[in-house]
Amino acid sequence: MAFFVQNLRYIFIKRDLSAYFIKKLLVTVLVLFCFFTARPQKSADMGIRIGAAAYWGDLQNVSYGSSITPLYGVLGRWNFNKRMSLRGQLVTGNLKADGEFPGVNLAEPSSRVMQSINGVPTELYLKKSDDSFNFKRSIQTFETIFEFNFMDYKMGSIIKDRFTPFLSLGLGVLYSRAPRQGTLVLMPLPTNMPTILPNPSYSTFLPTQSLYQPLLVSNAKTNDADALAPIIPIGFGFKYNLTKRLGMCMELCVRKTFTDNLDNLKDPKRFQNIDPLAQKYPAQFAPSVFVNNDWYASLHLSLHWQVWADRGVCKVNDKNGKKSAF
Repeated sequence: MAFFVQNLRYIFIKRDLSAYFIKKLLVTVLVLFCFFTARPQKSADMGIRIGAAAYWGDLQNVSYGSSITPLYGVLGRWNFNKRMSLRGQLVTGNLKADGEFPGVNLAEPSSRVMQSINGVPTELYLKKSDDSFNFKRSIQTFETIFEFNFMDYKMGSIIKDRFTPFLSLGLGVLYSRAPRQGTLVLMPLPTNMPTILPNPSYSTFLPTQSLYQPLLVSNAKTNDADALAPIIPIGFGFKYNLTKRLGMCMELCVRKTFTDNLDNLKDPKRFQNIDPLAQKYPAQFAPSVFVNNDWYASLHLSLHWQVWADRGVCKVNDKNGKKSAF
């Protein structure tokens, strides 16, 4: 899984995508042609999905081996014919990562200290001594996905049309609840109110240290902001019928999200570009809302059960010269 994520990151982000989208347009035209010329063999199935997800975004040196999280979901699929299907699915799970975000004042929630500033209780944090950064979020997605089968595939067939690779492309929406945990970003300057912090190892006191206020974005700490945004899933997989009613599917999918806050780092470059005169972060650094958006990939295995099939008579004769039902 980690190997696929690193290679997909290179393909979808590092390379020039102009030629890729031209090819995608040609494929779309071909798919539409096949859709209108294919003989309809309608059926419907429902199923469950289980898999794993991995994030990539603004963090550096991410440990993908330890950043894989489980996903679970349910799906319903309408099969127009042997080549075209439309799938709807609801998926829930988590995303997390352990990496680095250099050049920024960072803190862990466990270093919080309450101080009174001008008689007002204020939440302050001790700055981390390294660049390590971690986050963990719950995610829920609803997606509508179009599937194109490279070979004739018929749900319920165990002799012919039993197996096919396929491509998938869709549109969905993602909701991620703020975790209120994980690394958070601090203000660029300390409060100028040094304090004496206890050392739990020796039950004595450390020398005077400076504390920082947390950065607030829309009156919330950086690890305290929900995310709601569209997503575009793009995938490749295989379908195989186990019995006349039961099938399985394995799919590798990448998702382009239109939020930059899955990793608690919205418009992160501005945190690394402090105004030297004002000594504060720029209000905005990214030139567009489409820049720096986070991605994640998933590998799923699903089992689906046929709940309905059109039992009409095919108008094309079989090898024996007789009409066959499907």
